[in-house]
Amino acid sequence: DAVFASGIYLHGMSNDFVDNRVANWQNTIFSPGGTVPFGKGGAWGKICPRHAPFGVWRGQVTHGGARFGLYLDNQYPRDLDRFGSTEWCTVDN
Repeated sequence: DAVFASGIYLHGMSNDFVDNRVANWQNTIFSPGGTVPFGKGGAWGKICPRHAPFGVWRGQVTHGGARFGLYLDNQYPRDLDRFGSTEWCTVDN
């Protein structure tokens, strides 16, 4: 789908992104947090990607994107315990 064509397309904001170079995509870095708000597959109901805390972001270079260089759609990070808990999400939050 041309609307979501992205150099980096992600749901896991807790990943670390260090020294990436992305050019000439529709969206160079796109994170659609609202599309899978309660996780996906076996992770459904155990993690909320839209509430996951951000990992390390350092040294990103993006250019030539037709729409956005960095698009964090519906990301509402919370101060969650990334390492002490296996479930970050309840369906009602």
